[in-house]
This record gives sequence, C-alpha cells and structure tokens, in this order.
Amino acid sequence: MFLKLSDATNLGFHSLVYLAVNYDEKRPVSTLEIAEQFNISANHLSKVLQRLAKARIVKSIRGPKGGFILAKDPADVSLKSIYEAIDGEIITGDICLLDKKRCNLSMCLLGNLIGDIENMVVKRFEETTIADAIKLSC
Repeated sequence: MFLKLSDATNLGFHSLVYLAVNYDEKRPVSTLEIAEQFNISANHLSKVLQRLAKARIVKSIRGPKGGFILAKDPADVSLKSIYEAIDGEIITGDICLLDKKRCNLSMCLLGNLIGDIENMVVKRFEETTIADAIKLSC
C-alpha cells in the first residue's frame, strides 16, 4: 500500500462522506449529483459506487428518484472497509523502496521504518469511520 491511494479509493472516500451527510434524510443521492459536487467523471464514480454496493457499504435505489444511500450507519463504516471494497485487501509487510524482488532488509538503511509506517496507516484506517471523517472535515 505505502500511502498511495488510487483515484477510485479517493472517490469512494469523498462520495461516502457526501452520502453520510445525507444519511439521516434517507434520500438517495444520484451519481450525477455527487459527480457534480466534486467535479469528477460520473462514469468513473458509477463504477466505484457499484463496487461499494457489491461490498454492501451502499445500497443502489433504481428509478427516476433513485441513487445511492449508505447501507450502514456512518459510524460503522471504516476507511479500511472502503479501501478494501475498491482496491482489494491491504497487504503490508517488508517493502523495498528500490522495488527489488529480493531485498536483504537486515541491511536496509531504513530498517523496518516503512513497514512500521504502513502498519500505522492501516491501523488508522481501521479505527477511522466515515462519521469520524465528517467530524475531521468540519
């Protein structure tokens, strides 16, 4: 992972915060509304929301007044669950920044620093929910 978020995951995070703001109203929010809010591609966003629906993080409502709503309370949706629904399981471990297939980490100038940082990020993603993200953005 190493602190690199895909565009899709970034869209997922932002979209779910937007849906969470509308959570109490139980109002479906269209892909187009979200896309316009963030000035992004509605087609790309649609694919991201479909992945989140498959993971049961959002529900898709069909019809002219349809759209997407959160399937769970924002306090029950972690950043890690969003990341993994979009980009797959987070894999951490010993990483060579030189992208070597075989790296003798015992001789690495950085030692376990990169792995430790990744573990902190994963832990923060596990502990941070959409509800927390809303509080942080205010």
